[in-house]
Amino acid sequence: MCGIFGSSNFKNYKIMYEVNKIRGNFAYGGLYTTLGKEIYIRKRPGEVDLTGDGEFIDEYNMFLGHTQAPTSVKREFSPRTSHPFEDMYHLVAHNGVLENYDEIVDDYLIAHLNAVDSSVIPALIAVLLEFDDDLTSAESHKTQELVAIERCCEMLKGTFACWIYGKLTGCTYLVRSGSTLFGNHDTGDFSSMKIPGVCEDEIEQGVVYCVTTEGLAKCGKFKTNNPFFL
Repeated sequence: MCGIFGSSNFKNYKIMYEVNKIRGNFAYGGLYTTLGKEIYIRKRPGEVDLTGDGEFIDEYNMFLGHTQAPTSVKREFSPRTSHPFEDMYHLVAHNGVLENYDEIVDDYLIAHLNAVDSSVIPALIAVLLEFDDDLTSAESHKTQELVAIERCCEMLKGTFACWIYGKLTGCTYLVRSGSTLFGNHDTGDFSSMKIPGVCEDEIEQGVVYCVTTEGLAKCGKFKTNNPFFL
């Protein structure tokens, strides 16, 4: 069990981190971003101190995090097997279990060498963007990035809640199928754990949300393959 969370307010982000440590304190992963698409990735074993030198209130305006529980036989910390996972175009942090990891690797990601199931998500989005010649939508307002994320989510089987950051666009997205995820539609804050006064509304399954400093906005949709909600 892991946790994902994010906010444009670093004070709220620290609160979310403390709450989501309940879901896993094996490792911490953070992505801090600016409107100019500057990013800082921080991966650390165990718990981290987000005070003092760990505060980035003035340097960045969006803070995305992940708390990891050891979910496999591999128990030693490694940045390569810790969230967020990165490919050419996106960084992704995931809470849940993907049941068709091997199938996706065999069919689309032959050279994929990371054994963590979450790592296939940014890699699959990249494959769709690079090689899907029909990456278009009847809804003209949707970008190719958004359509690729929708199609990727429809290809995933199992449970997931993810934040997805576009390195070229600077856009942050949320998706959910089965795994818990709560949000604040006015502030854009979100968390795997419900936090009174910060984020209390359950985010809809099968919807792609865009995260902004002004709140959460629905921007896409996908058919879920969650085994618990068929």
